Amino acid sequence: MAQLLESVIDAAKGMKLAKLEGDAAFFWAPGGNTSVLVCDRPPQMRQRFRTRREQIKKDHPCDCKSCEQRDNLSIKFVAHEGEVAEQKVKRNVELAGVDVILVHRMLKNEVPVSEYLFMTDVVAQCLDESVRKLATPLTHDFEGIGETSTHYIDLATSDMPPAVPDHSFFGLLWADVKFEWHALPYLLGFKKACAGFRSLGRGATEEPAEMG
Repeated sequence: MAQLLESVIDAAKGMKLAKLEGDAAFFWAPGGNTSVLVCDRPPQMRQRFRTRREQIKKDHPCDCKSCEQRDNLSIKFVAHEGEVAEQKVKRNVELAGVDVILVHRMLKNEVPVSEYLFMTDVVAQCLDESVRKLATPLTHDFEGIGETSTHYIDLATSDMPPAVPDHSFFGLLWADVKFEWHALPYLLGFKKACAGFRSLGRGATEEPAEMG
């Protein structure tokens, strides 16, 4: 299981690993391009996962029930975009907020396929029409959240086209310069960041690699 999770983590370019939760890896991408993250990363991570799974099967052939279950492991992706806050607990930093709770609630869903990309409506609206038409709408009533519009894509039967980035080089450069400019007072010691919670604004929150 650890080797499979490592293969997924290695393929998660542009995303930060927040924590490992059992057989799931929780990623987030502050300021990331939602369309690129959702369209490009899951297929790449799924391919890396499947390649590693087959390699393990080849290197360690076994007919026991445990290995048989390992060989049949699948990968699922859950994606949401919202607001989060960083909460520091001793030396650890945890993500907190209603949107983080929603992502965890989404892990218990009624998606009827074994390998999927499961997303909220806010994520689906960021995708190109060619990708949105692959998604099936599904309303969920999540505990503590209420009715939520969601969509899922069956990864086993859908060929997701790669996203086309909508940022020019100037736009990327401007975003970087803007960030550095606002960070300058903190870097020079004129201001200090707030302790405890720090609002991070909107960002793409994605929790891939739930295996089952």
